[in-house]
Formats: sequence, C-alpha cells, structure tokens
Amino acid sequence: MHASPAVLCLCAFLATLSLVAVAAAELADAAPSSSEEYDYPQEESLIASQFTADPYAERDHMEMIRTGELGLAGVRYTPESFKSTEENNDSYGGDVYGLFCDYDAARNRDDPSSFSTVDHILGASDHCSEHTYSFPLRDVMADIGRYDSATSTRLQMKMLPLGGMIFHEGHSGAGLISNSLAAFPSARVVSEHGALGDALGACDVLKNRYGEEECEEGRRLELVRDVIALLGRVPTAGEGQQLKNLYLRLSNDAAAYLPDLRSLYPSSKWIFVYRDAEHALAKATRRRRSPCSKMRRNPSSALTAKKEQYRIDLEALSHLEVCALHLSTLVDAAVREHDESGTGMLVSYDKNLVANGKANVFDVILPYLGLKEEIYADENGIKERVKEILTLKSNNNGRGGSLELWGGEVIEVSEEVGAATRLFMKESMDAMNQFESSA
Repeated sequence: MHASPAVLCLCAFLATLSLVAVAAAELADAAPSSSEEYDYPQEESLIASQFTADPYAERDHMEMIRTGELGLAGVRYTPESFKSTEENNDSYGGDVYGLFCDYDAARNRDDPSSFSTVDHILGASDHCSEHTYSFPLRDVMADIGRYDSATSTRLQMKMLPLGGMIFHEGHSGAGLISNSLAAFPSARVVSEHGALGDALGACDVLKNRYGEEECEEGRRLELVRDVIALLGRVPTAGEGQQLKNLYLRLSNDAAAYLPDLRSLYPSSKWIFVYRDAEHALAKATRRRRSPCSKMRRNPSSALTAKKEQYRIDLEALSHLEVCALHLSTLVDAAVREHDESGTGMLVSYDKNLVANGKANVFDVILPYLGLKEEIYADENGIKERVKEILTLKSNNNGRGGSLELWGGEVIEVSEEVGAATRLFMKESMDAMNQFESSA
C-alpha cells in the first residue's frame, strides 16, 4: 500500500524539533504539506505563541540564500520526486525542497569537540530551532547559478572543491580526524549533514517505506551533487578568503554509497576509518534501539544485495545480527573501492589512531588529505592546536567541557556480540586485514 505523497524526508535535527514541521505551514514560502488538508486554527495559534519573532520576517529569504546568510539545513521529497517525467526532464522534481536557516557552519573551528556534527551546530542556533524557510531546490540552484555568474555579483561567492571525504564504521575515531581538519583555516569541514545522508539514501527510502520502484539514479545523484555544492558555497570575503577546500565527514551508513560519491568526485581524496569488529559491533549496539537496527526495515541497496546473495531473512535475525550484517556492507564497500580503484586510505582506529595516533595523523593522514604545506608552515601554532584536539573526545554533543580521549577504553564484548561478529563480519574483516598497511 502506497502512502500519500506527503513530506517524506527531513534532516536529522528537525526530527528532534517536531514543532518546526507543523509551524512551517505558516510561512509564506513554505513547501506543501499534507497537514494543509486540515484546519486546526486553535492548535496552530498555540504553537505559534511558543516561537519568538522571526528576525528575518521582512527580509527576502532567497536573497539571503544568494549571499550566504542562510545555509542548507535539510531536504525533503515525495514518492514522485525522482521519477522520469516531462516536467522533471533530466532533473529531480520540483517537489524536492531545501530547508534553510541561519547558522554558523564554522562553529566547529573553535570548539570541534562540542560541535562535532552539523546537528550540534543547528541545535545551538535559535533561528534554526524556530524558523526555517522552504524553497524548491531546483529554483534555488537556478537562482544562485544566475547570481554567481552575473557580472555584478560573480566575485561575492565561491564554490569550494571537495578536498576529501571521511567514511567510517561508526565509533572508530573518524571524528578525531574531522575535528583536526576543522582547525585549518583553509578547510571548511561539514560533519554528518542530514541533507546529504537523505539525498544519498533517497531511492532506498522510497523503495523500503513506500514501495516505490521508479527512482532514477541520475536524478538522485544530481540531488547529492547539489547538496554538496550548497555546503561548499561560501562568501569570498572574511573567513572565505582563506577557505580552499570542503571536507565531508559522512554518517557511518553513508559508506554504503561510497561508490556513488566516488563516481561524482573521482579526484577527491577519501579515507575509511574502522576498528576491531567485535568492538565496532558492541559500540554500535549499546542501546537496544540502536540506529543500525533500523536497517531491518530500511536496508541500503548494499544490504539488500548481500542478504539476497546469502539468502538471509532480516526479519529472522536478532538486532545484533542485523547490525553486524550492516557493518559488514560498509567494510565491503571500502575494501572493494580501495582494491578496484587503487584510491583511498584505510585507517585502523586501533593501529593508526590509538597507537601513536598523533604522529600518524600529522605525518600520514592529514598530508594525504592535502594539508601537508600548512602543517609544515605551522602558522598560528596549528600543530599545537591539532595536538590539543587529538587529546579530546570527538563527540561531546554541544555540551562544552571536553573530556580526555586517550585514558583508555574498556569495551565489554558479550557472547552474543562475538557470535554475530564471527557469523556476519569475519569474511569482510579478513578482506580488510589484507590492506592494513594502507595508513
């Protein structure tokens, strides 16, 4: 049974701020929503009373996007968004909306441990918590294209090239690397942006949740490319004068889409960070409702292919086994891409980060990602700054007061975790171990 083409996809921060989705219908430029079919004036009034006045209510919001005052916070789409139609032509549909608000994307530069992901940055923005503006994303891309090419404004904004991508298994030290990158004046680091994850997984979501088989891969990849372009679009003045490259740390499940991103950005560097399989699974499943257990109902195309290859019924597996199988697909994607293309760097948390991690980050990983000259120049004490970052936990969740990292970590591995690891991850990790000297 197909669901109605209601709003399907919001970035992760909006999931914790559900009032925004209801209040969005009050905005003059809001996207269509299924809630518009009903009339709840009293409820909308009560909700509206809980918000502060929008400081940009009288401003031209599209103009604020043009000038970089508003940043992309999320995307949403419908079952029709990626179908091949006359209206869509060669693009995704006009029903793909971008959500924009005012936030400081560079907040992770001064305190990367407290603002290690975009969610933490968005959560600290009063404007994003209460006010977002929705626009058809095709219209936004066409508008900024005209703005950036116009003689009078073409030097006001620039698109940063994608310097590197950080993929990871989860709880494996990828945040240490992205936080270290954030210390460099030339690097704009965007970590685990929900809009990018939503774009990458769009066709899988539509198939799993709505039974929609028609989802053109080219249109999905165009959305991915547009999201990354918006994340790397910065003013040329101020901080933008020093910015040279965009670096993306993706959510761990995005590693399943590594081949897609490599096809779009073949010259960009990439790394995959992993750890001991039992420890990875134990960390990923500490909570019963762990994110990876959701893969049972919403598997990636890589997980679907693997379960079909081995004739596995996900419904018959425990949540530990589902997570182990999911993690194996992330390792598989990285090993396959590394082996077949000869690109990328495979980084072991245990051997390359915990053991002599500072030296490996300075001497191998950061230079591979293009920061060699800045490390050697050591302007503004960048080496000491990075050394300090490497002693702190990488995900203090916006709370401040960062904690020490290198004091040791005891991970309890249950018999169930060990069994699931041996059953579903051993083959993948054996293949990974052949390339352990990569970093």
